[in-house]
Amino acid sequence: MAREFRLPDLGEGIAEAQVVRVLVEPGDRVEADQYLMEVETDKAAVEIPSPFAGVASAVHVKAGQVVNVGEVIVTIEDNGSDAPPAKPTEKGDRESTRPSESRGAPVQAPSGEAKAKEPAATPRSKTTAPAAPAVRKLAREKGVDLDSVQGTGPGGRVTREDLERHGKGAPQAPFAAQARRATSKPAAAAEGIAGADKWGPIRRAPLNQIRKTIANQMTRAAFTIPHVTHVDEADITDLDRMRRQLNAATGGDPKVTPLAFVIRAVCLALKKFPIFNSIFDEAGGQIIYKDYVNMGIAVDTERGLIVPVIRNADELSLQGVAAALRTIADRIRSNQFAIEDLRGGSFTITNVGALGGIFSTPIINHPEVAILALGRSRKTPVLVEGQLSERLRLPVCVSFDHRATDGANAARFTGEVVSYLETPFRFLLE
Repeated sequence: MAREFRLPDLGEGIAEAQVVRVLVEPGDRVEADQYLMEVETDKAAVEIPSPFAGVASAVHVKAGQVVNVGEVIVTIEDNGSDAPPAKPTEKGDRESTRPSESRGAPVQAPSGEAKAKEPAATPRSKTTAPAAPAVRKLAREKGVDLDSVQGTGPGGRVTREDLERHGKGAPQAPFAAQARRATSKPAAAAEGIAGADKWGPIRRAPLNQIRKTIANQMTRAAFTIPHVTHVDEADITDLDRMRRQLNAATGGDPKVTPLAFVIRAVCLALKKFPIFNSIFDEAGGQIIYKDYVNMGIAVDTERGLIVPVIRNADELSLQGVAAALRTIADRIRSNQFAIEDLRGGSFTITNVGALGGIFSTPIINHPEVAILALGRSRKTPVLVEGQLSERLRLPVCVSFDHRATDGANAARFTGEVVSYLETPFRFLLE
């Protein structure tokens, strides 16, 4: 009996998703909970597992296609039904006639009984090792069997670092397999579709769901909010010295980064300048002040800009903030975050200085009132009490909604953040 598997509900307010990769083909045997495809919705990538076992008799979608929730994506025949012969068997026949890479001699084709028992392609087979979807994807790309990797995460979970360490000691065969798969990926997904205009060759690449979301959000923010950016600079020489001493004393568990100090400084400054932790409700003719601080941290990923939220960041200590940042980094790297983790922010920080540059004019994350961007810290010769001294300087840029507040107030707020960073002992008093 044929069963139609439809795209499940992926979260509140999610009506569609874009197919990133299809992991099964018609004729493939499918196990329960085996991943059928990877889809992208809003700012999260999700791998869709099969709810039952059988044979995929039809795959109704392809990479790059936008699918609505409830739309049929795969038809699966029950085990024991009159399903078409499994396609992996035919692949096995073709592969069995190829010379063996290890022995350099041809291998005879197996008998019909042996062919029927031949397993499906290894990248699609179900593994027992616990791992996040992104780690499973990376393992498929590297041609690594997850069951052969020693997991060091909670409950023996295989992490990205485990996979990379395993790869460094692995033989060259998986990397050759990775190269073969890389060349066989559809060019349209990564490079676009070849074409030409009147001036020469071009490539057309469809927007993925994340880029569409970013484009809509940035357009809304730019044409709704009158942006003004105030730029200041903090001398973080003493702070950096204190940070290094703190990490040495605690063994770096959790490791306190300069960003952790900035988050803590912003949380303290928002208590004195609550207008920057609010929403400008133009339709209602009111300002909605947030009595909590949900700090959004803009993260640059290969899929696009993702802004996970540290909830109630104002209630965390400096080390609590550092631990929260570590959790965010782990979840983003392993793709273990949910869409709800990206919602509810009241203020955003983006650390563009990590990529270089002196300062920036960040776009506010609508409907918030402000966003703070960090430039690249650099050592600069500065006169201190008449003496030339080398100091570590950090650019601090605050974009704000000029409907909600004015430049003078933005200067005071930024100055308060800078004051905390320049006199780090103040953190001990708050």
